[in-house]
Amino acid sequence: MSRVNCDRVALAAVLVAVAVLVGLHVRDHPALSHVDELQHTDYALKSPFHIPRHGDTIGQETMEEAACRGIDYPTRLSIDALNNWLHLTGERGIETLSPDSIARVQLPPCRSLLLNPDQFPNWGLNTASPHPPVYYTATALGGAAIEAAPGVDSPVTGARLVGILWLGAAAIVLWYVLGSLGASRWAKALLIVLLAVSPRVLHASSIINPDTTALLGGTLVLAAALRWEGGRAPAWLLPVASLAAVWLKFTNSVAVGAAVVYLAVRGWQQRDSLTRRQIRAWSAAAGAAVILTVASIVSWSAVQEARGHIPAEQLPTNAIYQVDGFQWDNLGDELFSALTPLRDPFVPDTLPRNLLEPLGDLMNLLVLVGLGAVALFTARGSNHRALAAAAVTGMVATGVVTMVTSYLTLGIYFDTNPRYGLSLLPFAAAALVPMLDNRLIRWGLTAVVLAAAGATLAGVAT
Repeated sequence: MSRVNCDRVALAAVLVAVAVLVGLHVRDHPALSHVDELQHTDYALKSPFHIPRHGDTIGQETMEEAACRGIDYPTRLSIDALNNWLHLTGERGIETLSPDSIARVQLPPCRSLLLNPDQFPNWGLNTASPHPPVYYTATALGGAAIEAAPGVDSPVTGARLVGILWLGAAAIVLWYVLGSLGASRWAKALLIVLLAVSPRVLHASSIINPDTTALLGGTLVLAAALRWEGGRAPAWLLPVASLAAVWLKFTNSVAVGAAVVYLAVRGWQQRDSLTRRQIRAWSAAAGAAVILTVASIVSWSAVQEARGHIPAEQLPTNAIYQVDGFQWDNLGDELFSALTPLRDPFVPDTLPRNLLEPLGDLMNLLVLVGLGAVALFTARGSNHRALAAAAVTGMVATGVVTMVTSYLTLGIYFDTNPRYGLSLLPFAAAALVPMLDNRLIRWGLTAVVLAAAGATLAGVAT
């Protein structure tokens, strides 16, 4: 078999693995995720013909799905998180709060004839309205097609299964990006499956939420930056890729920042050979990407604010986090909130948590240690070192940027979730390519990935 055919077979095997992992997870975990899947589901079910406004309530179809599926709010979360959720459901007056209080939060019975939005979290308001509509429209159309397939029992299941397409598309683009950086077939498959099987990415890819697009958005931006830098693409490709990533979800903008950092580091590495004209061209491409990113976020936010029935700061998920002043005491913590985006994974109760939680933490540690090793030990002028610098800078900046922008725009503060940095993972994976030239590291990482995949499959295949 030729090298090209072997490469295609290996990529096909990776895509099959993605489909199996996500598909079985969807089948085995019918409850809506606590990661705001109720609101994202409502947005998707109303798409493509309706875009929710601030203050809109969830629809009848969403309420029926939630009542029958339930919401998987894990009682093992912190008391503060539990208190916030009780507050959002309208449950108040609990002086001493404990995990047992979760019993007070009850959804209407399945197939209830009388369903009202105020029986659901956030008083039934759709708090996903600030997000742009591209993800929801694509997911609604894809989900409608998948729903026609045998064995797909509801529009929610169909929309969830679109996660296979989002993650598969990211895998395809990342496969060729890693190949362009010198990764072997084994290394490419290993790095992609490492991301796909990690509990945080797998959960995000198996529910309805725009974080499903993070790997694809980050990979598109990375691919555009690398191709333009290598002279294989026009200057407009990076701004266009940035625009696509941001309109999938605004938090994908951290990948745009990472691309700018990457180009800045590469410019510094080549400072003695770049001409002024080249420096201006690099600056123009990076500047256009940033301008389009900021303009997209500001313009859509303004449109939704103008359309809304209430201001964005009055949405329940914003209202509970209102603060009187900037939280300087928490600034230091935010530097580490997205180091790395795989940190603090959520593992549903249907999966073997006692295995997957430590394996998820180990993956997080291996990525972080690997980035440090690349930054310290690879050649000083290598693009892998620049990629490591871009990934780490993006991870450090994610929490701080989120904190500052949330306060300036809405007057709120909340602990930044590591998943906001998921679009940085393609940069991290690309930076780790030279580490896998070491056979011991390659085999060790393979063992971790196979253990995580095996534990996941053992949980969902039974």
